[in-house]
Amino acid sequence: MNSLREIWGNRFVHYMTELQKYMKFVFTGHLAIVLLFTIGAGGYAYSEWLKEVPSDFPSAIIAAVVIGAALCIGTPVTLMKPADIVFFLPLEKKLDDYMRRSLRYTFFSQLPVPLLLYIVFLPLLSATGAGGKQQLILTAVVIFLVKWLYVESEFHYRRANEGKGIWKDWIVRFVLAALLLYVMLAGSPYFVPLIGLLMAVYYLYWKKRSAANPFPYEHFITVEQNRMMRFYRFANYFTDVPHLKGSVSRRAWLGFLMRSAQFGQTSPQRYLLRRTLVRTDDIFWLWVRLTGLSVIGVALIPFPIVVYIFIGALAFASSIQLVHALRAGDDFRMDMLFPEMDNTRVPAIRKTVSGVQLLQAIFVLATGLLTIGIAITPVILSVIVLIVSEVTLRVSNGKTEEA
Repeated sequence: MNSLREIWGNRFVHYMTELQKYMKFVFTGHLAIVLLFTIGAGGYAYSEWLKEVPSDFPSAIIAAVVIGAALCIGTPVTLMKPADIVFFLPLEKKLDDYMRRSLRYTFFSQLPVPLLLYIVFLPLLSATGAGGKQQLILTAVVIFLVKWLYVESEFHYRRANEGKGIWKDWIVRFVLAALLLYVMLAGSPYFVPLIGLLMAVYYLYWKKRSAANPFPYEHFITVEQNRMMRFYRFANYFTDVPHLKGSVSRRAWLGFLMRSAQFGQTSPQRYLLRRTLVRTDDIFWLWVRLTGLSVIGVALIPFPIVVYIFIGALAFASSIQLVHALRAGDDFRMDMLFPEMDNTRVPAIRKTVSGVQLLQAIFVLATGLLTIGIAITPVILSVIVLIVSEVTLRVSNGKTEEA
């Protein structure tokens, strides 16, 4: 390589190719239909609510908190690799050129999130009279500038402290960003220069501190590896990702869901599968996310037919992905140590998934009773979850037996 600029260019091309390879499996026609229903129903419910929103609704405070949090979240995208800790050492004095391109991409890749949130809040801010037209335009410019400053600030904080206590940096920047956005939207421009000055001083302080310390290669390499692993876990919900490394957590607070081990147990497969589901991070959080989306759909979607389709689609996704996740595994599993009959794993998977889907149906029913009231609709929603889940399990079991 002739320069770090060329290294960054080659890595960026490889990175974008990697993203495109997996994103084509994520954004499929099925997901487009779900997003269309969700965005359409949510937009309609939002517009109807805006017609009745009281004029004293604290829209400026809510917008400032939400957008302020979005401005603070986002780690630097460095595309660094483990070998850089050796091969970049002779080029450390020229590393600034590499990091400028890194931070520039970080800024433009993370800017859409706070801007989109601001666009979503614009109708609410206009309906409650929070800020005039000129103030709203200036607030968009402020979001642009604050995001650029925060990308630089977080990088210098991480470089100066090797990532230690990063939550302190997030809290300081969140408070400053939320205050700045609030005074902009609330019509108190006199405080804007003071808060802006505090942001600039905070940035310059950490920039000076970071320049006096050697570059923490290990920290930024770890940050980059964790960032890519999060993307691979997300893509793994839609297709197999060979780069994915699974992780497990004990989750002792869910111990009441798992029976204790007993000698002579008659269903060792269910015993192991239940623990696999609860303690494997990817499987557990997959079910939690899909169940959470079901609960949110029941609470926010006002059209019964739309929520029926939405709940049914998520119940199918939960069942089929749990079945595939529990069937997958290493060449060696603990159940191979048990002297039991063959063909006991598939029925155990079915019973395990049926149990957690029953729990999902209960959450849907409870949410429906709280938001809709005592009616037939919540019961229908929970029945849909159970029927779709059972049909999915039967079909998937039939395919397994044929194979």
